Amino acid sequence: MVVAALLAAPALASVGPAAADQLQSAQAQAAQIASQIQAQGEQLAVLSERYDQDQIHVQQLDQQATQTQAQVTLTKTQVTTAQEDLRALAVQDYTSGGSEAGLEQLFTPGGERSAAVQEYQQVASESVSGAIDRLNRSESVLSAQESQLQTTQSQAQTTLAAAQSARQGAQAELASQQATLSKLKGNIATLVAQKQAAQAAAQAAQFRARVAAQQAASLRADSGSGLSPVPAVPGGGGAEAVAAAESQIGVPYVWAGATPGSGFDCSGLTMWAWAHAGVGLAHSAAAQYDETVHVPLSDLQPGDLLFYTEGGIIGHVTMYVGPGEMVQAEETGTNIQITGIWTSGLVGAGRP
Repeated sequence: MVVAALLAAPALASVGPAAADQLQSAQAQAAQIASQIQAQGEQLAVLSERYDQDQIHVQQLDQQATQTQAQVTLTKTQVTTAQEDLRALAVQDYTSGGSEAGLEQLFTPGGERSAAVQEYQQVASESVSGAIDRLNRSESVLSAQESQLQTTQSQAQTTLAAAQSARQGAQAELASQQATLSKLKGNIATLVAQKQAAQAAAQAAQFRARVAAQQAASLRADSGSGLSPVPAVPGGGGAEAVAAAESQIGVPYVWAGATPGSGFDCSGLTMWAWAHAGVGLAHSAAAQYDETVHVPLSDLQPGDLLFYTEGGIIGHVTMYVGPGEMVQAEETGTNIQITGIWTSGLVGAGRP
């Protein structure tokens, strides 16, 4: 894994500026689309409110139409009833004649019968005609109201349809922009991962170069003194500590955490891992630096701790697991993982 990363380092370094340009371009485009999405969302809110108001207007008009139609039906019923009542009264008046003499006149030959019939027709006609005229006037008014209401309803429905179309268009545009942004974010994540991989490979290469330089200097010093190199004393339990730390890979970083399967911070992980090897350490990167035996980077063994400065003080600790690699709980939002060894801010190494 490390060898592949180191071999890839020159290639990554050679395309570094281009990758950085791509990343900046993608981030700028994502920011622009995010701004457009915000504006589109505001426009959609306005269009949705307009659609809701138009829908309420159409519902009100539908209620008016129902009420108008009910009024027409009621008026027609009332006029029909009035017609029947008038006809009944006219027939009653005709048949009774108001007296026995009138009834007899109804059956006498000649003009008397004709006069009675004409009198009935006139009374009935005038009464019914008046009712019919009132009906016609009422129906005319109601018909005009219905026509106006239908026109208003038609216009309202057209407005509602336009509002709905505008809202759907805005929703489609918003969905398209969100899909584009999602795709861009995926591209950005890939570019960021590539950038981080290149940085990790470069840091690992720098670390190896630094170790090689220290080893060469140590050999020269030993050669000049005529003494054989003295190997570092193995830190018993380093393998157990590494195995314990690696068993928590994927567990999230939790500030001040030291609970397996739940969360660790940097010193919580190294403290817990070395406790499995029977070594007690404080829950503090700076304290662990003071508690450990400082060893040269050229003599690192699995389980040794690497210390880094943050803001001028020792604020981060990791565990060496093998050439160019360390296991660490890095920061909030990350999980415990094996990474390349950083050189920036590296103070030194300590063996519990």
